[in-house]
Amino acid sequence: MVAKKSRLSRRRFLGGTACGLVAPYFVNSRVLGAAGQPAPSDRIVTAVIGCGGRGMGLLNIRNDPRCHIAAVCDVDLDRMAAAKKRIQDADAYQDFRPILDRQDIDAVMLGTPDHWHAAMTVMACQAGKDVYCEKPLCRTIEEGRKMVEAARRYERVVQMGTQYRSIAVTRQACEWVRNGRFGKVHTVRLSHPSNRTHPQGPPSQPPPNLDWDLWLGPAPWAPYHPQRCHFSFRYFFDYGSGYIADNGVHMFSVVSWAMGADATGPVKIEATGREAPDNLYDVPLDLRVRLEFAEPKFELIWDQPGKGKLDLEFVGSQATLNGFWEFKVTQGEADLSPTRPDEIQLERSEEHFRNWLDCIASRRRPVMDVETGHRVTSWSHLGNIAYRLGRQLQWDPVAERFVGDEEANRHLHVAYRAPWRL
Repeated sequence: MVAKKSRLSRRRFLGGTACGLVAPYFVNSRVLGAAGQPAPSDRIVTAVIGCGGRGMGLLNIRNDPRCHIAAVCDVDLDRMAAAKKRIQDADAYQDFRPILDRQDIDAVMLGTPDHWHAAMTVMACQAGKDVYCEKPLCRTIEEGRKMVEAARRYERVVQMGTQYRSIAVTRQACEWVRNGRFGKVHTVRLSHPSNRTHPQGPPSQPPPNLDWDLWLGPAPWAPYHPQRCHFSFRYFFDYGSGYIADNGVHMFSVVSWAMGADATGPVKIEATGREAPDNLYDVPLDLRVRLEFAEPKFELIWDQPGKGKLDLEFVGSQATLNGFWEFKVTQGEADLSPTRPDEIQLERSEEHFRNWLDCIASRRRPVMDVETGHRVTSWSHLGNIAYRLGRQLQWDPVAERFVGDEEANRHLHVAYRAPWRL
């Protein structure tokens, strides 16, 4: 384990010495920062690791004047070059480890496949860097807990990249549920299209631009196949968890916020599914999961393909709220006026990147803190474990263990391929 670094950053140094030093009057605005702009020495220096589809979206944080992207990284040299083309003054790397060694970098953003999230987050925290980690937070429940422990031990700000807690429409819907506008919500139904399929086919040689061994990292060794990496990694259990984790974590984060379940989890889980024949991918084509919660008491159902689209339904004793991008009452009657001052109001975050940067500056926990990210991601893993074992499971959300079921508990972690460890 790397010793905890002193965090006397450029920002804290400038703030702490303001009373003891007088800046020369001739320092220009490019150094001190023009009106409304932070000085270069006061900006948050970041690196983006993993520059595929979602990683390229992370580069948009450069639009915040408080942030400077100093480095980009991808094991695929073509993707690395594409990121470098967008951020021309950034240094480019194929291996992420030199980035963690750089003392000038304050924070990292992870757009890598899921199986890399835990190791990179823990290593970044050990190196004294704050982290923005794309969803889902992790590949296993044990990984998620270790990510939380690292964030707390090294006092890092770690935000999971599920943006729905930074969207006003979603926050309003969650406040309606919290404030009983639909009566007592007893059932929540989630719908999502099926996982994808691909015909079986022989492996091939990795392309020369891709470091396949580093792409695999802690995952078991496997021969290269173009459908194993980049976007389709999410359909293999060694690297992802299917749509129940990919988009499901977005939806679970909304449910957890609305139901006040951030600090808990289900107590019973059961799942059924359907495999596709001759499928290269190993996640099920269809998946139906039922999660039973005790405190608060409600039932959550994940259904693929369900309605064949992303859909979220809160069924209350007086009315049913339905939607995802926007919400409406589909049964009964309910007051959909804005939240009143005397009602429960949830944390305001108007933009997810901005919330993370605000919290880096203030050292507060972000709206989708690593603990909450771990909790909602674990719901997807519990569903997959129940499906793979083919039976109902009893879960202790406090101990984060299956009750009296060592076979199920063995699915809480995976062995890492040497030399990687967590």
